Parts: sequence; C-alpha cells; structure tokens
Amino acid sequence: MKRWIDVAWLFLWVGLSSLWIVTAARELSATFDEPFYLKSSMQSWRSGSNKELMRAGTMPLPIDLQYLPVYLWEQSRGEPFDLDNAEVFHRIFPVARSMNLVFWWLMLGYGLLLGRFFGGDWGGRFAVGFLACEPSLLGHACLATTDIAIVAMMFVFTYHYALGRQRNRWARWILPGILYGLAMCAKASALMFVPIVMGALEIPVWWRNGAFYPKAGTNRIRHLWQQTVGLRSDFVKILAIGTIVLWFYCGTDWKPQASFVTWAASQEGKPWHESMDWLANHATLFPNAGEGLMYQIKHNIRGHGVYFYGDWYKRALWYYFPVAMTIKLTIIVLLTLVFCLTKPRSYLTPLNLISLLLLIFSLNCRVQIGIRIVFPLLAFVLLTASVTLSRRIDLWSLGYKWLALAILGTSNIYPAWTTWPDGLRYANELWGGPENIHRILSDSNSDWGQGLIDLDRTAQQMGLPLPRVWYFGTDPNVNNTSRSLPLHSIELAAQTPEDVEKSIKGQVVAVSLTVLFGNNTFTPQMKVAVDYLKGMQPIGRSRSFLIYDFR
Repeated sequence: MKRWIDVAWLFLWVGLSSLWIVTAARELSATFDEPFYLKSSMQSWRSGSNKELMRAGTMPLPIDLQYLPVYLWEQSRGEPFDLDNAEVFHRIFPVARSMNLVFWWLMLGYGLLLGRFFGGDWGGRFAVGFLACEPSLLGHACLATTDIAIVAMMFVFTYHYALGRQRNRWARWILPGILYGLAMCAKASALMFVPIVMGALEIPVWWRNGAFYPKAGTNRIRHLWQQTVGLRSDFVKILAIGTIVLWFYCGTDWKPQASFVTWAASQEGKPWHESMDWLANHATLFPNAGEGLMYQIKHNIRGHGVYFYGDWYKRALWYYFPVAMTIKLTIIVLLTLVFCLTKPRSYLTPLNLISLLLLIFSLNCRVQIGIRIVFPLLAFVLLTASVTLSRRIDLWSLGYKWLALAILGTSNIYPAWTTWPDGLRYANELWGGPENIHRILSDSNSDWGQGLIDLDRTAQQMGLPLPRVWYFGTDPNVNNTSRSLPLHSIELAAQTPEDVEKSIKGQVVAVSLTVLFGNNTFTPQMKVAVDYLKGMQPIGRSRSFLIYDFR
C-alpha cells in the first residue's frame, strides 16, 4: 500500500511541475546559451563531430537528447533547417526544451528514492514536494540547457552507489563507473562532484569502523590509509570505467589540436622541440572529452569578476554561492532547516555531509554566473531538508505526519505559483523577492536574455512600437534584426553622453536589468551609456527590461 501511495504522490508532483514547465517555456525567449547549443548540437548530429561543444567546455549528453527529435524531424523532411531564420528557430525550439522533461522526471524519481533510502517513506515524500516546487530548478527545467541534467545524473549515481556498496562488483563499481561517465557526459563539473559524494557516503562507514580512532601505538595516518583501501580501489575502477564511457561517448575527429601545434612550433631551439612538434602533429585525437574538461578546469582557475549586491568585483567572491543559496532557496526550505535544529541529531545523515562538503567545495568555484553552477548543491540541500525533517518528526503520530506533509505541500506551491514563468528570477522575500533580484545578483540568476516575449507584450499594452533592445542575449528575433542595439559593442560604443543620445534619439529603447545593474566594464565606453540611461526616467518596465521613450 505504501508503495502505491508514494507512486501516486510522485505522479501528482510530476504532473503539476511538468505543467508549470511546459507552460512557462512558451513565455520565455531564448536564453544566452540556447542558440549556441542548438547550432552546435545540430552540427554534431549532422556531422558526428562534437568539436564546437568540446571547444566551449559543454558536454554533449543533454544537448544530444534535447535536439535528437529536431534532427529526426529534419531528416524526415529531407532538407536542413535554416537555424538563422527566427521563424524556423522558434518553431523547432520548443521541441528541444520539452525534451528536458526527461531529466526532470529522472530527478524527481531518484529524489524520491534517495529520500526513502536515507529518510524512510516520509523522507521520500518530503523530497518530491521540495524538489518539484523549487523555483530555480523549475526555471531551468524550462530551458534546453545542461543544468537539470547534471542534477538528475548526480542523483542516479548517488542512489546506485549507496545501494551497491555491500554488493557484488557490478553494483559496487561497474554500474557506478558507467553512471560516473554519464554524469560527466552531462556536465564537466561531475568530475569533482562525484568523488565528493563518494567520500561523504564513506566517511560515516569509516567512523563506525574506527578508522579515525586507531589503537594505542598505531600510526593514525597509516591506520586510516589501511581502513580506506576499499574505497581507493573501487574509485580507481569507477574512474577508469567513467573515463572510458566519457571518451567513447564524446568521440573525436581524429585531428591535431591547433593550439598544441602552435605551442610546439614556438619551442624551436629547445631540447624538446622536435619530439613535441612530432607529437603535436601526429597525436590526431582531438577534439575529445579531455578538451572539454580542460576548458572548464582552466575556466575555473582563471575565474572572472562578479556582480553582487550592487557592486562589481573584479575577482570572484569566496562567499558568493553560500549567500546566493540563502537568496534562492525558499523561506519554506530555510524554515525547515531551522526547525530541525531543535533536534540536532536529526542532521546526522550522509546526505547532510554531502551538502556540507559540496558547500565547502563551492567556496573555490570561481565561475559565478548563476546558482545553476552548483545546482547539485542546491538539490542535495533540498534532500537534506527532507530527510532531516522526516527524522525530526519520527516520533509524531501518523496523523500529524500527514498534516505536516499537507502543509508543506501547499506551502511549497506558493513560491512556484507566484514566480511563474520566470523561475530564474526568483529570490525569497527576505531578500526583496523576484522584483529586486537584479539589484543583488545578475546573469542567469536574474536576466539571462529570456524576457523578450514579456517585453514585446508590455510594449504592445503600452501602445508602443517594438523597442530596440540592448541586452546580453542571442535570440534571433532581436539579434538577426535591426532591433538589436548593442551599445557596448565597439561599433556603437559611446565616448560621451552626447554620443549615447545620438544613438538612441527618436527611438523606443528597452535595456535589460543585467546591463543596467550588472557588469558595465565589457568595453571602456559601456559605463558612459549605462550612466546616461540610469539618469533617464523609464516609462515602463517588463520583468527583465526597463523601457525608455526617446522619440
């Protein structure tokens, strides 16, 4: 009976959340990344090469799945789609977005299983309710991107790894190895996330087995090394299998790496020049998964500036993601975590350790362009809240437990309902709500280029012509037309306020909130245009744009 109750509960939230996602996707224009994914994936399906995706550090599994129906559609019609045509783009675009539901359903299903595994029946039920209503997750589930896919694959790996630790080799390291490879095929960050999860699941076992407390006279380090030999052995096997899966899936064009060839040629006169030059020209293994992984590793090492709470910082902030979590998580989740502190022992689960270690790891994440970068952390925090709550109310009567589930279920709906269709813009009420998110966080936390449909609707309601648009977006409805007004570009960059005035005189102009309140240092003259516009009085606002009338 319990199983059927949980199945019904799961399908209820799958249905409600899928309805939210499908309807919201129709209200959102293309985000900054999506047109690139579309063109790169279609090129990949047509040619069999993942070159463009690998060069950008994007792993192909989610993108392949999302655009497979589009490719099959293209094959059936007998001629390629013109991806630069705005009408064609927006006809095929919803198909790709709808395929992200596969990862969404996978995430909810394995969220239920993980909640049950660590927190019993009630842990699973709370987990589904929290995950299905999380505004940030819903907002990204509307999009044809990779951020929900990595959460789903991390959940799949975690469940099967935890379930198989005391079983045969298939369950202990063969299946986890395959799932590790698939997680990396979803997003490069799984390279680090998976070992963190593995360590967090093993540490409680080591604790129970006395790995941290050697007998008197025994060397502590040597004792710990001996006690952890099982994990090290299995991890090497899991890593080997995962690497094979990743390299096999991503494939290669069997061509030299241009940057390697250039570097080898520049070493003339050095002892290793001849051997390096030969290797660079004959190691025809590129592009491959290693190129994508190295891109992301170098990207994180370099890092870049970040906008936070009204200021632009040239370097990444170590506390960015912990603070962003308190902004993006709903008050219901935060109150649940606080409530469970009344029984601290309820926090003693491996899931909580996973969340803690991922949170510590986030301090070193220097690519701070949105909470989506650490979505596995956010998702495991939701599981933590669910399992901890189930342990906190373990002694309650059955009636009170059902009451708690009903209250949380209905309470979770409110933030999802009120933030539709712009889950990306969500901020809880403690930080001023969605309408003020642009003053705190930028990029994909707020305005990722997704607001053109709402902008045009708002302009129409105000009796205005379609505005010219200054934003960081790539939707062909603007970018391939005369509506694009990139005042930050070299061609249009303004040296003085008078130059800005000349560029916009006689026009209705919409400027995205990320442009006005985010990083204004893309070109030396960009600040001139931003300061000029901030001094003007807008005549209206959509969810992601301020509208000015300079006619």
